[in-house]
Amino acid sequence: MSKDDPIGQLYEEAGFLVFRRCVQMLKDRAEAQDVTHWTFVRALEVGIDVSDRGRAISWLYTTATHRCLTLLRNERTRRRIRDAHPGEVLPPGPPSAEARAISRDLLNRTLEKVDERTGEIALLTWGQGMSNARVAELFDTSTRTIIRARKRFEEAVAKLDPGEAS
Repeated sequence: MSKDDPIGQLYEEAGFLVFRRCVQMLKDRAEAQDVTHWTFVRALEVGIDVSDRGRAISWLYTTATHRCLTLLRNERTRRRIRDAHPGEVLPPGPPSAEARAISRDLLNRTLEKVDERTGEIALLTWGQGMSNARVAELFDTSTRTIIRARKRFEEAVAKLDPGEAS
């Protein structure tokens, strides 16, 4: 934003007001700076009318306040979930090399026991994290068919001998 741009002029005029409001609410200067920038980018996106300075500043102030409230609400929700489920919400540390090797071996043994299409579906849904709907699009089939293929793969894993699985 340049000073010649109407939004740039508005930033020069009212940016500190928005920033100050965000600091008051968030208690974090870096986060407040992010919200301030986000607010002015949003003003560009929606094309606010800067000819009425009072209305434009009011819009900026209100929009920044709502953004701060959303961030605070989301943080409280995350904190509440973390407190209710300690140890469950945070991702575990990276698996050991041995665990990765066992997982890879288990995957290979299971892939040998299922047809190629079922294996591809399992790799896309679990390995790549694709949704059932997206994989169904790729295979030009129904989501139900993808769910059945995943179930066949799970059954193949369950049928492995305990010695084979470890």
